[in-house]
Amino acid sequence: MKLIVYAATGVALASTGAWAAPGCSTYPTGTPDQIGSDDLNTRFGAVPKPSRPLHFAYVTKTLINEFWQDAAASAKQEAARFGITLDIQAAKDEASMIEQLNLAQTVASQKPDALLLSPESDSNLAPVVEAAREANVPTVIIDDARTKGASVYIGTDQVSIGADAADYFHKIDPKGGNLAQIEGAAGSPNARLRMQGFTSRLGAYPNLHLVASQPGNWDRLTSMNAAANIVRQHPELVGIYANNDGMALGVYEAMANADLATKVAVVGTDGIREARRSIKSGEMSATVAEFPLVEGKLGVDIALRLLACQAIPPWVVSPHAVLTKVSLAQHASAQAGE
Repeated sequence: MKLIVYAATGVALASTGAWAAPGCSTYPTGTPDQIGSDDLNTRFGAVPKPSRPLHFAYVTKTLINEFWQDAAASAKQEAARFGITLDIQAAKDEASMIEQLNLAQTVASQKPDALLLSPESDSNLAPVVEAAREANVPTVIIDDARTKGASVYIGTDQVSIGADAADYFHKIDPKGGNLAQIEGAAGSPNARLRMQGFTSRLGAYPNLHLVASQPGNWDRLTSMNAAANIVRQHPELVGIYANNDGMALGVYEAMANADLATKVAVVGTDGIREARRSIKSGEMSATVAEFPLVEGKLGVDIALRLLACQAIPPWVVSPHAVLTKVSLAQHASAQAGE
């Protein structure tokens, strides 16, 4: 099945003739492993303006999640700034791998000059990436599932995100206590790396104990139920870390229902608007925020840099920060409006 899809996609892309500088590969080699997003202008100069109208396509995970809504809106805005037509397509949810592959195959057949992708897993869009590489059409992965063979991956250091969550629990509870974790979808690299960072960093704090870790599958209701089950078994918890904010909001609901909202600190990840409002209201304790407005804009900018033959490293590291009720205002410029 994969070979059939790949062959069909390859035929569609083989004749695209992407707008790239003559003799330029949009899959640079021999570059450093990574570059910070703040260092791009210093190293490569301003984002090059296209010499003709361009058509980009962005296939994202789902527009149900505020994070992907914001990334898509930011990419759309940046594309408009350069006169680029941007077609945005999204799967119905964060588990629809085949649907997302079909969407990516369809937009690839429309011969875009660049493909922006936020894959459901690190392999489900591999056939489209492989075909685009054959045709020298740049593929820019925006967050989550870093896919082998793509031109560039834009994303935060997910291990550091999990580690920062552990550091935060130590900061607010230096005496220690028992913690739980609500996991993202099993096939998600972001979930895997966040869990790795969280559990590994907890090893530096022997008085913090991870006593339960259950899947929430990026779903709010699933996470609420999982947290309710955990707290029945471990009513002495001091905190719960959820691998994204949608799940964290469900966890907070479970704590409120159990009259534990003031006793159990809930920490999420992503920095979506609803989570920030919850933190501002004194509900959720914190979120380790990525900045989708930054990443969506970077997706368009990196595609333009690749088309201009700039040797962009394979990983553009985007920023993240721990947002609390105190620190929310410090990062307002990188967040979507309330």
